[in-house]
Amino acid sequence: MADKEDNGEVVRDQPPWHCMSKEEVIKNLECPSDLIEVGLSSSDATARLERYGPNKMTEGKKKTIWEKIWEQVANVLVAILLVVAAVSMVRGIIETEIDNVVSNWIQFGIILSVIAINTYIGIYQEGNAEKAADALKSMLSSDARVLRDGKECMVPGENVVPGDIVILNLGDKIPCDLRLIGVSNLASGEAALTGESVPIDKTTDTLEPPAGLSPAQVPLGDRKNMCYSATLVAQGSGRGIAIATGDFTEIGTINALVSKVEKKKTAVLQQIDNVSKILAVFIIITSICTFLCARFIAGQPWLDSVQIGLVCAVAMIPEGLEAIVTVVYAWAVSNMATQNAIIRALPAVETLGSVTVIC
Repeated sequence: MADKEDNGEVVRDQPPWHCMSKEEVIKNLECPSDLIEVGLSSSDATARLERYGPNKMTEGKKKTIWEKIWEQVANVLVAILLVVAAVSMVRGIIETEIDNVVSNWIQFGIILSVIAINTYIGIYQEGNAEKAADALKSMLSSDARVLRDGKECMVPGENVVPGDIVILNLGDKIPCDLRLIGVSNLASGEAALTGESVPIDKTTDTLEPPAGLSPAQVPLGDRKNMCYSATLVAQGSGRGIAIATGDFTEIGTINALVSKVEKKKTAVLQQIDNVSKILAVFIIITSICTFLCARFIAGQPWLDSVQIGLVCAVAMIPEGLEAIVTVVYAWAVSNMATQNAIIRALPAVETLGSVTVIC
C-alpha cells in the first residue's frame, strides 16, 4: 500500500491484491493475525488514518471567481469595448446638453451589459465542465459499516482506513477498494468504473492470472475477489479487507487523471481567437483612420473625434460571436438527429467533427 509523500503527490504502487491469499493481504497491510475476527482496534485505526489520510479524493485547485472573470475579459475585443465605455462615461460626465448626456450613459450601459452577459455565459459553461470532477467525488459513500474492537459499528466514509474489515449489504455504496474475505451471493454493479452493465458475481478465491498476463494486466472486471470504491452492492452481502482508500482507489486514480487534464482550446475556439486577432487589427486601423478624418478633415473637436473613432470600432466588434457559434452548434445537432445520431451536449458536435477513426 502506497503512502502519501510529503509534497502531497500520490504515488500508486499497489500489490496484486487479487492474486494474494487472505493471510498474505493481512500480512502486507501489517495487521494483527486476528483481524478477520475482531477487526482493527480504535487506536490502530486512528494511527492508520494519520498515516494514510482520510478516505476522500484530493480536490484540484479551483479558480476564484475573479480569475474566471479575468479569463473571459482578457482579450483585445473586450479591451476595445472597455475603452469605448470609458470614453462614453467621460463624455456623460462633462457634457452639458441633456440629450448627449443621456445618449452617452445609455451607450456606456449597453456596452457593459454586453460584456457582463458574455462573461456570465463563459463562466456558466466553464462551471458545467467542472461538475464532471465533482460528480466523481459525490460517488463516494458517506458512511460505512466496519468491524472494530470486535464490534460492528458505523463510521463516516472518510474514516475508513486500509486494514478495516468492511461489511457489505444489499444497496450499500462500497466505501473503498476491498479484497473480499466472505461472500453470500454477493454481486456488485461496477458500471461506473468498468462500463459493465451486468452486476459481477463475487468470490473469495485467490485468482491466478491468465497465461501471458501479469497480475497488473488482469482487467478490473475479472478481479472477482475484489470490490471497488463508488460501486454498488447489487445483491447479497459480504465482507472485505480495505486495501486502498481515497486517491489510491481505482476511482481515485480516475479522479487524479481528470484533475490533471490540461485545458486545451478546441479547433473552433482556436479559429475564433485567430478571427478575433485579425478583426482587432482591422478595427484598430479603421478606427484610427476614422479618427484622423474626423479631426483633420471634418475639423471635429478632439474628444468628439475620439468618440467617433471608437463608435466605429464598437460597430465592427461582433459581440454576438459566441451566440452565433451556439446557433451553429444547435443546427449541427438537429442535422445529426435527422441521421439518427443523438447529441446530448452541443460542443460534442465539434469533437465529432474532428474524429478520424472510430474503433
